[in-house]
Amino acid sequence: MYKLVLATALLSTAAAQTLETFDGSRTWSETNDPVSSGVAPVRHRRDPHRSPLTAHRPPSPQVMGGLSQATFKISQGTGVFNGTCKIVPSLQAPGFCSAQSEKTHLRASYPDVSKSKGLELVVRSTTPTFKGFKVAFATKHAKSSSRYTPFGTFKAPFALSSGAREQTVFVPFTDFSWDWSPYTGECDTKDPTGVQHHCCGEGDLEQYCPSSKDLAELTGLELWAEGAEGDFHLEVKSIAAVAAPTLRYNKKVDA
Repeated sequence: MYKLVLATALLSTAAAQTLETFDGSRTWSETNDPVSSGVAPVRHRRDPHRSPLTAHRPPSPQVMGGLSQATFKISQGTGVFNGTCKIVPSLQAPGFCSAQSEKTHLRASYPDVSKSKGLELVVRSTTPTFKGFKVAFATKHAKSSSRYTPFGTFKAPFALSSGAREQTVFVPFTDFSWDWSPYTGECDTKDPTGVQHHCCGEGDLEQYCPSSKDLAELTGLELWAEGAEGDFHLEVKSIAAVAAPTLRYNKKVDA
């Protein structure tokens, strides 16, 4: 007879800096801005049981097409991002959905994470094969890669392992770039307009990486479903900045 227990192995003793939790311990405001539908933004009073992350559709129907749909809600201390990415007819390519915190563009609203090596997300998904999950963060001085994003962000993709159990995903800061395409969300593609985007790297490519100054002045966080067609469901328990990955795994032992 077997029973399933959770075993945890730590690869680093450095303490994680928690950036987002969804347990109501902080006061947040929620914004719903379905611009492409012509509905005016609705702002709610601050409520400790609301999250700043809310489903968002961008103001550009040429990029979005107004076809992709998403919701973001809090359920039992977890942020639940759920929706469908559909093909944009004018581009014949998948659109996107995003969920984002209320940003404070003029001041940092998160801890200084310049000593950390990346973001760690504790997540669960019933659609782990969906290829379009991304995470992004805004900073006081992040550059913008296009006119569709007047306030720049650093964005990176992440993949999930198979299965619906909770898992921990580490996304190194070297995977993030501010120069991502509004058409694909990727940093290595060329837009239909001819603009070539660039990923973070060494040498001349270092200019696209988040700097220590950027990491010391985070102003917001974002979750994305982008560049892949299909339904998606992502449950996020927490987002933290860490010095090294934390390995968590399930292990069977004798009862």
